[in-house]
Amino acid sequence: MSGATLDLRTATLDQLKSADEQLRQEVTSYSESLQMLSKAVSRYHTSGTAIETLSKEEVGKDMLVPLTESLYVPGKIARTDKVLLDVGTGYFIEHDSEKGVDYCKRKVNFIKENMDKLMSLVQTKRKQLLLVQDFLRARVQEQADAQAGK
Repeated sequence: MSGATLDLRTATLDQLKSADEQLRQEVTSYSESLQMLSKAVSRYHTSGTAIETLSKEEVGKDMLVPLTESLYVPGKIARTDKVLLDVGTGYFIEHDSEKGVDYCKRKVNFIKENMDKLMSLVQTKRKQLLLVQDFLRARVQEQADAQAGK
């Protein structure tokens, strides 16, 4: 169904099965993408909150520095007015705390806008899937009736 249109009223059983499978895969793929985007929103929100909290701390205070999600090492706060932002693919940008929080908020808003568009697409694909499944059931029933009539 990507690109080409399919007239469900005249489609063969094989065409309907193919469309059903393709739409199922698309819905699954888009739903997984939504979950990943939701996790990204959560991470950016958490990062923005962490920057706000860090900016209120005292220089020299002991803290645990995350190296991975489950590995932390002891450290001390060196400065609270600047943060290093990971902007992807190994690139970092140094900003003051306020700009760091703003960066995180902008990323959250950007991702949420894309999530809204993707949710709309998922809803459309689900409706299409239900329609294809209705026609598929009808076509299977027609074939069963035709077989019974022989």
